[in-house]
Amino acid sequence: MTQKELSHLVFLSEVVLTGNKKSLMDETLQCLLYIVKSVEEVELPDTVVQQIACLMAMIESDLRDENERMQEIRGHLDWAQKRKRTHPEEDIR
Repeated sequence: MTQKELSHLVFLSEVVLTGNKKSLMDETLQCLLYIVKSVEEVELPDTVVQQIACLMAMIESDLRDENERMQEIRGHLDWAQKRKRTHPEEDIR
């Protein structure tokens, strides 16, 4: 990709992000993911590396929290289903 094409992608990404265009987030992330996957190492200013590290920590934390919530919900559903199977007479009440 040329610098002009990369600059245009950056512009589009910023428009999607700042304009909160959720319907285009998947496509934007996919484009950026292709670029990131294609390079092995990137030189970035320390401030950018720090910002990326903070964003990555936030993403990881949110994903962990969501995963824990899903496991908790599944655990409650499994418990309710097991209880229903072992004590069907309680459903009559």
